[in-house]
Amino acid sequence: MRKTATFGRWMWAATFGLWSAAALPASGESLHLLTEDYPPYNYEEDGVLKGIAVDLVKAVMADAGLQYEMTLQPWARAYSLALNTPGSCVFSTVHTKERADLFEWVEPLFTTEAYLVRKSGSGIRPANLEEAKRYLIGTQLGDYTENLLKQNGFTRIDLTSEIDLSVKKLLAGRIDLMPMAASMLADLQRQGLPVEAAVILNTSLDALACNRQTDADALRRMRSSLKKLIADGTRSGIFQRYNFVEGGLLR
Repeated sequence: MRKTATFGRWMWAATFGLWSAAALPASGESLHLLTEDYPPYNYEEDGVLKGIAVDLVKAVMADAGLQYEMTLQPWARAYSLALNTPGSCVFSTVHTKERADLFEWVEPLFTTEAYLVRKSGSGIRPANLEEAKRYLIGTQLGDYTENLLKQNGFTRIDLTSEIDLSVKKLLAGRIDLMPMAASMLADLQRQGLPVEAAVILNTSLDALACNRQTDADALRRMRSSLKKLIADGTRSGIFQRYNFVEGGLLR
């Protein structure tokens, strides 16, 4: 069992990234894989990148026999690098209609539910998304939830560079609600943080999103390996290690 990620640890994760190089023989240049600090999907512990998505992507790369570097970055920077730099991929990226033509997709890593989350005891109890629109919602700049909220008519949106800053604002009462994936919410609750789901926001497909100029053979190998790891139970085994129930934990 992994040691539970602490609030303080992921609040202060290194901005400049932590690198993990795969010592695997492969042709072509090393791929640059980017992710954010978002436990339990992606996080750093004792100098090592871990998490549901990190472990799965590492398994895909090992099976595909591809060389890679993996780094932790603020989400907006990671997304921008993957969008504009050949050979770069960002995860876990929600596959939306708006993003469909921007990347080459290696999927599905998993599906998950997201909620609008409140501080426990705050008295903020929207019955549905329509009622939630009157509250101040915090989210990350460039995250898919920013566009999702705007498309659904939310106008009171507070943007931060990283999700830990939004969590800090939520706990301090500076925002009313914030979007959060089910597993992260459950992870914070296990740590004893006073947060709870207020209303379901959406169900998403999460993927590895690669720059459109990424080598076609590397993409083929990654897709083939992910399909294999799903079929042989490797992906399910990773989920079980983290007590992750695909689709959501709060049913």
